[in-house]
Amino acid sequence: MAMTGLADVQPSDGRPITVTKRARVQSEDGTWKITMVREQWDAQKTAVIVCDMWDAHHCLNATRRVTEMAPRMNRLLAEARQRGALIIHAPSSCMKPYEKHPARQRARQATTAANLPTDIGEWCNWKDATEQEFGYPIDHSDGGEDDDPVEHEKWHAQLKSMGRYPKAPWLQQIETLKIDPELDAISDSGVEIWNLMEQRGIQNVMLVGVHTNMCVLGRPFGLRQLSRNGKNVVLVRDMTDTMYNPQRWPQVS
Repeated sequence: MAMTGLADVQPSDGRPITVTKRARVQSEDGTWKITMVREQWDAQKTAVIVCDMWDAHHCLNATRRVTEMAPRMNRLLAEARQRGALIIHAPSSCMKPYEKHPARQRARQATTAANLPTDIGEWCNWKDATEQEFGYPIDHSDGGEDDDPVEHEKWHAQLKSMGRYPKAPWLQQIETLKIDPELDAISDSGVEIWNLMEQRGIQNVMLVGVHTNMCVLGRPFGLRQLSRNGKNVVLVRDMTDTMYNPQRWPQVS
């Protein structure tokens, strides 16, 4: 799935967001084909959820890739915000630094939705039995780290020297991504995020962030939960990254 058409615009100009949805569809004969459909989304009925763009990761290469991706993502968020989209920053397990931030309070104060799904606060391993049957196209059972062993050891030593737990060193969202205190929201709760979207009549959702084959899929606010509960959700495919060790099947890089 991909998004196109976000040109430079003036704040709150009200123009729609053009989205090109790319998907694999199985034909009656069992073969698969790629379909592409262009849609015009009302920006004020659209949310962009930023998944786990942390300030540090236990994998050095993952940290590097987030750092590389963040400036371009920030431009995307700024332009989506200008058109009227709700930007939801979702750095999981990092709510403490934002306790008094207006964007955090905005999420916490959202009215409970009448249609709140019973499982929206839970991790979702599989969307349905069909997805589970097909499984993943890569083997990330080792956690997906692709660091050079020497660099990895040095990185963990550096994290320790910073007073961070090397296996989970994230403390907040990467600062490159700007948070608008007047317009944005901050939450890692599927319940809060659902309530926010329902309060604003949001049906369309763009997911950006990391990691595609893990948190972006499985979080309570991730692709699986939003899709199975009826949201028109897409992954912005040039604004995400995968945790994968190319030494594992299918040995690609």
